[in-house]
Amino acid sequence: MGLFSKKKKEPEKADEITPAVKAKLDEFAQKGNQLEDEERFEEAIKAWEEGLALIPEPQQFYSETIWFLAAIGDVYFQQGMYPQAHECFNKARGNLTGGGYQNPFVMLRLGESCLEIGDEKNATEYLLRAYMMEGRDIFEQVDDVPKYFDFLRTHVDHIE
Repeated sequence: MGLFSKKKKEPEKADEITPAVKAKLDEFAQKGNQLEDEERFEEAIKAWEEGLALIPEPQQFYSETIWFLAAIGDVYFQQGMYPQAHECFNKARGNLTGGGYQNPFVMLRLGESCLEIGDEKNATEYLLRAYMMEGRDIFEQVDDVPKYFDFLRTHVDHIE
């Protein structure tokens, strides 16, 4: 049997998340949101991490994973913890449901995080993806500072 005759291993299939687990995920999501609103950021992250822990492995097969990672990453980003934010948004981007690449907020925050950690090449790519999905509005809705849109405009032709 030659090297090329080996059968490729199929990726694992994800099980359905049960209604009971979905209900618990919703509870942790709401708890995290409430704690974030109260500016109890560490507790919010902990609640979201508890929710994330309920998602079966491999977690990258579930769209729910994107939501928890984005929530955690956003708090890290707002706290100036850019490497941690980058890690969360990069994991969300790589979700196998495809939802991360299709989510303009994930693309925006990933691009912003890349820029903050000095990765201008990927910052340009992800900021451009966010721009292509939502236009300039996403930069204005999410960020008060034009820093990230200005960066994109100076690195990509025909962005106004």
